[in-house]
Amino acid sequence: MTISWTLSDSAKRDLEKYVSETMRKNGVPGLSMCLVKDGKIVYRRGFGSRCIEPPRPATPDTLYGVGSVSKAFTALAVMQLWEQGKIQLEESVRKYVESFDADSENSPVTVHQLLTHTTGFPDLGVAETVIGRIFDASSVWVPLGGLEDLILRINSAALERVSAKGDKFFYWNEGYALLGAIVEAASGQSYVDYMVKQVLKPLNMVRSAYSAAVLEQDTNSMTGYVADKDNKKRAMKFPAHPLVDAAGGLISSAFELANFVAMCMDHGVFNNTRIIGDEAIEKMLTPHVKHSLPPQAAGGDWYSYGFIINKNFCGHKLIGHGGNIGLSSAYIGFVPDQKVGVTLAANTDFDTSQLGLYALAHMLGVQPKEAMPNLTFEEKCDMLVGKYETFGGINKMSILQKGPNLYVEVAGQLGGLSIPLLIENNQVYMIYGAEKAPLEVRIHSPEKIDVFIERNVFHKVGKLT
Repeated sequence: MTISWTLSDSAKRDLEKYVSETMRKNGVPGLSMCLVKDGKIVYRRGFGSRCIEPPRPATPDTLYGVGSVSKAFTALAVMQLWEQGKIQLEESVRKYVESFDADSENSPVTVHQLLTHTTGFPDLGVAETVIGRIFDASSVWVPLGGLEDLILRINSAALERVSAKGDKFFYWNEGYALLGAIVEAASGQSYVDYMVKQVLKPLNMVRSAYSAAVLEQDTNSMTGYVADKDNKKRAMKFPAHPLVDAAGGLISSAFELANFVAMCMDHGVFNNTRIIGDEAIEKMLTPHVKHSLPPQAAGGDWYSYGFIINKNFCGHKLIGHGGNIGLSSAYIGFVPDQKVGVTLAANTDFDTSQLGLYALAHMLGVQPKEAMPNLTFEEKCDMLVGKYETFGGINKMSILQKGPNLYVEVAGQLGGLSIPLLIENNQVYMIYGAEKAPLEVRIHSPEKIDVFIERNVFHKVGKLT
């Protein structure tokens, strides 16, 4: 059964309010969003600023670095070449990259393993080193000028391979860099030339590119921002590097990414043109391995070829992938059997996937809180975070959030304690080593909360600054 979907006024208001509030809480300067239904964009909007100074609004057409969303595009290229017989999925990387010798003939690293992050190699820090060098944040110098340097580093780490059976998932940016080299070897073209001619142009993604120059030349492009130690936004140069292209170097817009999503939902066809065959796209979208990424952040717990899959999102299969390149981020997601999808991009380090899932829940006619249990957790966190004092202000306490976790920090005569908190259903616990102790919390209103710790009652007195 196909859901007859339109974005109601109430759903639109709720979605836009949630986007705006999430941006405020996370310090996101600008964000762009498109919603896709039956191959057509049915909602498009920019929020905030693609550039703070001079002030420029974000639009659906604003160009952003989309980070690891690029992996789905690389996987598409590999599968195009597979159906042409130019790449074999179970073939050793050695066949395409002769200098690669980090494996053995009996236990080869295969193309399939690269696509699914199951080579058995842990992260070797190549992406972090290259991007950190451009941000002037890399503390370890590694000579990484091009492909041969990358292969030398992987070969030198041969003993780091944990398993050769294809049963161990390590998210491996180095593997997708190797896939870029395999695309070059199999096609006889540079990776970028192949992607432009065989992927981007057929999808009418004419403004999308792998060159940072496009961000300077295009009049509707992002300025990427990172937060300094005082949490002030600092404009940064885009971390372009050939070794990053296949794993995370694509620059695109929410509007053009929607074409890619529409093609995936139409079994490899876009604008009546077949981009990739049925069998190849089916292999791309098949769950192959359970990943070890945080499922809530990733939007699912299975990995296919360049995609993360949730087998049961509101009763449907959800396919998507997020990306983050330090100063910009993105997410694409779609529900194939209902032909609904979302594309998002932002110009700072921010997990856009939760906004994407929120939008998709509305598109499926489900209240986001029902589809995303973490929303209730976020509400509880927002309510608990703040400053607390005992009677007369003798002892002081703060509840603060670091990343996804809550901590209680007690000062005053009780000394300096920092204790992690755990919320299970409606009960809050303090974690003491291997033990957890119930923490009594009485909520009279969002601003009037009492917390009982040992002999003390702490009263909420304000927000954290």
